[in-house]
Amino acid sequence: MPANLTPQYLGADKRFREAKTSEEKIVCLQEMMALIPKHKGTEKMRADIKTRLSKLLKMKGQKSQTRHSTWYHFEKQGAGQVAVFGAPNVGKSSIVKILTNAQTEIAPYPFTTTSPIAGMLIYEDVQIQLIDTPPLAEDSPPWFFHIIRTADSSVWVIDASSDDLLETTEICIKRLKEANLYPGSIDMHSNLQNENHSLEPMINDKEREEIVVKPIYIVANKSDEPNALLGLEIIKELVPDMPIIQVSTKNGNGLEELKRRIFDSLEILRVYTKPKGKQPDLTDPVILKRGSTVFDAAKTLHKDFAAKLKYARLWDNEKFSGQMVERSHILKDKDIIEFHV
Repeated sequence: MPANLTPQYLGADKRFREAKTSEEKIVCLQEMMALIPKHKGTEKMRADIKTRLSKLLKMKGQKSQTRHSTWYHFEKQGAGQVAVFGAPNVGKSSIVKILTNAQTEIAPYPFTTTSPIAGMLIYEDVQIQLIDTPPLAEDSPPWFFHIIRTADSSVWVIDASSDDLLETTEICIKRLKEANLYPGSIDMHSNLQNENHSLEPMINDKEREEIVVKPIYIVANKSDEPNALLGLEIIKELVPDMPIIQVSTKNGNGLEELKRRIFDSLEILRVYTKPKGKQPDLTDPVILKRGSTVFDAAKTLHKDFAAKLKYARLWDNEKFSGQMVERSHILKDKDIIEFHV
C-alpha cells in the first residue's frame, strides 16, 4: 500500500534532516508523527519515527540536569487542539483564562506569558484544548511555530484599538510566512493554487508544496473601544480572506460566538450511540471528522465491531426517526445511531 505522504509531512521530514540540535529533531519528529497518514502503508515508517523519537528523548533526559530545554510540545486532548497566538499585550491570555479557567498569568504589560500553557474549553458536550502561547514577535523560537503547525486550528488575537496594530499585524504575517505557515480561512487551501491570491501572489511552486494552511479566526479584542472600528478596517485590508470575530474581555461580548467558531474550525461532528431498545447517551458523543460515514463511526468504537456491522438505524432532527441506513450513509452533527451487527 502506498504511503501517500502529504507535502506538509515531507516539509517536516526535510526540516528534520536539516536540524542541527536534538531539540530541533525532537520537534520535527513529533510533527512528522502528527502529520503522517495513519494506515497500513505507513506502519513501518511510524514505528521508525517512534524509535528515533524515543532515543532522542532518552538522550535529552540524560542531559536535562545540566541543560534546560526550552522546546514545547502538547499531546492533543479532547475533541481537538487550538493554538491561540498574537502580538504582545493584545489580551490573548485573558481570553484563554475566561474560556478555560487556565491559570495563565495576566498583566497590563507585554510578554507576561513566557511559556505556553494548555487549558480545556467546554463547548456544549465536548472539550477542546486551547494552547495559550507567548507573544508572536520577530525573535519567536521554532517551537512556537511547531505548536501552531501541529494544532488542528488557530485563533489569532489582535487588539483592535491598538495604535500600532498595522505594525504588529505585518510582523505576525511576516513571521508566519517565514515558518511556511499561511494564515487563512478554512477553505483557503484551494485558493493557494491561484497564483494571484490576494495575500501572496509571488509564491513559487516549491514554497507552495511546503506551505501549511491553518484554519484561523482573527479575534478582534477590545472591539468596544472607540477607535476599534479603524483597527477593524486595517485588518480587513491586510488579511481580506480571514473571518473576524469581535469580542471584549471587559464586558464579555462575542465570547459565546467565539466558542462556536472554535468548534466549527475543527471541522468535526458529534454522533451519539443508542443501544437497541434503550435511550441514547447524549453526554458522551463519538467525535468524527465532517463527511464521516456510519461505518467510520463503528470503526471508531472498535474495528472488529465495524467489520461485523450490517446496518444502522438513524435519528436526526430532519427526516430520520429510526429508519435503516447503509454503512456508507454520511453523518451529520448530533445524529443518533443504533448499530446492528
